Amino acid sequence: MTLKPMKKITKPGEGKPRQKYLTQERYLEERYQISTGLQGPKRLEGEDFEDYKIRRKAENGLLKEYLRGVWVKDD
Repeated sequence: MTLKPMKKITKPGEGKPRQKYLTQERYLEERYQISTGLQGPKRLEGEDFEDYKIRRKAENGLLKEYLRGVWVKDD
């Protein structure tokens, strides 16, 4: 048994309000077809490892933004 102080127990509605989204920024105005630009997870012929890592990082970021969807703010 430890003697560390425990976190304060809060009831529903107390404490900090939770954020629904990380940011409220607008992403894309419309959806684009990104599959034409993706080259896949395998290294291409003659591609350096450093170039491969940069390409995969860029493709993964693009894919994550695409999968988040299009945000439309109510005006």
